[in-house]
Amino acid sequence: MNPAIARTRFLHVAGSAAASLLAPGAARAQTAPGAATIRVLIAPSDGVTAVVYAKHAGLFEKAGLDVTLDTQHNGAAVAAGVASGNYDIGNSSVTSILLAHERGLPFTLIAPAGIYREGGEPSSGAIALKDSPLRFGADANGGVIGVVSLNGLGQEAFCAWIDAHGGDWTSVHFIELPYTESGAALLAHRVIAAESVLPALTTFLASPNFRFVPTYGAIAPAYLMSTWFTTRDFSTRNPDVVRRFSRVVAEAATYANAHHAETAPIMADFTKIPLLDMEHMPRAIGGVTLSPTLIQPMITAAAKYGNLKKPFPAQELIDSNAVT
Repeated sequence: MNPAIARTRFLHVAGSAAASLLAPGAARAQTAPGAATIRVLIAPSDGVTAVVYAKHAGLFEKAGLDVTLDTQHNGAAVAAGVASGNYDIGNSSVTSILLAHERGLPFTLIAPAGIYREGGEPSSGAIALKDSPLRFGADANGGVIGVVSLNGLGQEAFCAWIDAHGGDWTSVHFIELPYTESGAALLAHRVIAAESVLPALTTFLASPNFRFVPTYGAIAPAYLMSTWFTTRDFSTRNPDVVRRFSRVVAEAATYANAHHAETAPIMADFTKIPLLDMEHMPRAIGGVTLSPTLIQPMITAAAKYGNLKKPFPAQELIDSNAVT
């Protein structure tokens, strides 16, 4: 698909942490009379653990927020739901929000979601065949590479990795390739590498056929991958609601980052990832504060590799009511 078409398609649809999880059947916090109702739309992934846990443990109710959670299949649909006013807050990739911002859509970031950070077990990147010659950027020149979404983070990461290792990213042809088809495409030599994230990545790396290519780390050692956002109008009309939501997310992320075992059953049920897989795969890191330094690398990469026309200060995206 032509990158311009992909861009147009998206824009068109466009204190202290809790000490422990509440046990099944335990008393939950009661929503106070007059609590603010917030309609939240999510594309299920491990990166939304903080909000799902906060809902499960009653942290929103304690903050005087009556939060309803609905799901959509992708970030573009979430963005469309928030832009239309059918939902108040959504979760999407930072890349999608950058594209919306460039076109003047009134989105503003109110809390971090998933963060990429180097080190530990691989959670995001790419796969190639074990015997593939793809070792340096120049090995990719003229090749075909599979990404889940054109103009997405995976494509930018590949370009950055090729660039950093002496290759010519402009010579590479990118095709859209679902995670479920990447292994077969590699074995059939239709692509030389393919984007992969959890939980599919764990399965591929357990196979003798594939190896890991650390493309995501070429953008920066750490950066914000996904975020919670709303419209400027909603934030202006509901500043205290936004502040409370942002603070609860920070509390919940602090807890969830340190209690993967306890949050695994909740997220397995929410994402429909089998519990055994959830318990053994590397878990997403939830952001606690919205830092411009974690957003700027995404803006720089998007502008350098053609997804944005020009860079801009990350602070433009951050809502004044967010926990920073």
